[in-house]
Amino acid sequence: MVDELELLKKQWQNQDATLPKLSREDIYPMLLKKSSSIVKLIFIISMIEFAFWILISTLFRDFKFGGELTLESASLQRFETTFLIVHLFILLFFIIKFYINFKKITSTDSARHLMKKILKVRKTVTYYIYTSMTLFVIASIFTTTLIIDSNPQVFAETNKAMVVIITALVIFMISCAFWFVYSKVYGILTKRLDRNYKDLKKIES
Repeated sequence: MVDELELLKKQWQNQDATLPKLSREDIYPMLLKKSSSIVKLIFIISMIEFAFWILISTLFRDFKFGGELTLESASLQRFETTFLIVHLFILLFFIIKFYINFKKITSTDSARHLMKKILKVRKTVTYYIYTSMTLFVIASIFTTTLIIDSNPQVFAETNKAMVVIITALVIFMISCAFWFVYSKVYGILTKRLDRNYKDLKKIES
């Protein structure tokens, strides 16, 4: 599909003046189909991520540390439950947004409207990535703080400054890993939408 579209675009841009010009009606349906497929894929990936975080939260609840470290304090469990509910509601909100974007793109009837929908999808994906990263950092900080408070006997003789530094480094490294994954998965798809947007601008010009 991509190769066929790229070939048609090159023919459209490089055709000889003596040949009949390809109209935007020849290009637009393929750009529409390609864009809707990308948005549909974004929606599917978000659904998979939704299921992934439910699985991770379930496994984490059943995980037991060795030694004296415990994760069974009431405050930590309340935070885990509250955060899980908030996280899943936010994920569900964006999943619904992605689905609405998909339905709107498939029903778009002009290049100009499709361009607006592509810009809206890009904004939604950007907000989603930043929201997910912010939630992760907040959850990491609160979880670490509650674990330390719930285990005073374990951390009594530990250098608190060293614990803070190590925790910050771990959170930073994991955040970078998440950012890399998000930028690769969603970034590749939004770049493809960007190319479609540029092609649509050429059609409209």
